[in-house]
Amino acid sequence: MMVSNFSIGIPKFIANLVIFKKLNLAERVIGYRLTFRQIPDLWINGLMVCDMTNTWNTFGLKICKGANYFTVGKVKDGVSSRFNFGEPQYQSWLGGYTVKLKEAGTWSLQDHLNLAVADQKSWLKRYGDPHPLCDMREEDFCIIGSLKLRGYSGTLYGGDCITHSDVGDSYDSTWLWLSAVAMAVVFNMSNPSLSLRGSMLRPRTKGKSYETLRLKGYIAIFDIDNDVKVVLYGNGVADTFEMIKNELYRAMELCEITRA
Repeated sequence: MMVSNFSIGIPKFIANLVIFKKLNLAERVIGYRLTFRQIPDLWINGLMVCDMTNTWNTFGLKICKGANYFTVGKVKDGVSSRFNFGEPQYQSWLGGYTVKLKEAGTWSLQDHLNLAVADQKSWLKRYGDPHPLCDMREEDFCIIGSLKLRGYSGTLYGGDCITHSDVGDSYDSTWLWLSAVAMAVVFNMSNPSLSLRGSMLRPRTKGKSYETLRLKGYIAIFDIDNDVKVVLYGNGVADTFEMIKNELYRAMELCEITRA
């Protein structure tokens, strides 16, 4: 009974008290939130949501408030396919950022990309990578069209970056165990039919330790107000991106930007 209370009750309490409290505050300050209406079957049909303000400020970005909404590869054989080398969803992301700047102004493409750079490096550190790598440069991205959502039109870019995998020797650390339990709780609260467990959001084996790889994907930038940005993203490993790009694009296309 004590294990059950800890594994279910306490993380849910923490999620409500800390994660969602911070997220709700961030959404009110930013003024907008994201809803992914149709998540493809290859990904978990729910969202992990969190306040990213501290992460981005630590990286040096001038953010007043920021939030992240994302999902990863669906569970297969007891673990997210994000961590399975043979799956097309290996190391794939699908999600979006909402950002309120400290000062209204024009952001370069690199400024927008740096949101993902900081996010990726923070994630890799959480998963035990001793030297997190994410080399994402604006010269490696180009405009491929526009993305029109209900009431908003953004610029769609395609490109690639060099980064590390999050599968490595420190997959069984206490910090990652706790973090994965919290993420599972948030996912389950977004979609109660999921019944995810923390173990599903950690690599099962060490595999190739934090291997260097190339990701390829989409990024869509929306200027909502003078000081508010929305950035949608979808990517996968370069070798398998062609297998999932249509599903990623469709999910981004059906995302909704709504007032908070």
